[in-house]
Amino acid sequence: MPWGRRILNNIERVMNMSEAIDSLNHVIEELKSDLDKGLLGSGIWNAKDGQQIAHYQARAKAAALFNEVTRMLKKTLSGSEFPGLGSYYLVHLDNGNVVIVVRCGDYQLGALVDLSETTMGILMSVALPNLQQNLKEATSKLPQ
Repeated sequence: MPWGRRILNNIERVMNMSEAIDSLNHVIEELKSDLDKGLLGSGIWNAKDGQQIAHYQARAKAAALFNEVTRMLKKTLSGSEFPGLGSYYLVHLDNGNVVIVVRCGDYQLGALVDLSETTMGILMSVALPNLQQNLKEATSKLPQ
């Protein structure tokens, strides 16, 4: 392949990735809209390497560690002869907040939610279905 074509292909890949990242940021913006003050932070990461690729007040360290939690949950469920892990899981924290991790192909989104600022009903009946649909659409633009 001529070097000029190679450069154009690389530019196209960067532009496509930029659009995909914008889509992921839109997912987080929609989640902020659904949960309002209840969303304390959120991040989206690649499940293959735990690298965070979009976030709102989230730490890259949390993405990497929750990626490991997901991996261990999958392994534990399998080893216990339980059904596999579904598309999301919740962790109730001792301060009353919850962490929700939503799985979508090779990507995951984690969110820290303050239940004193929103309700479990809003989280599960409004935010989660919207989030799952938006994340599916946004991650379809990313490499799997």
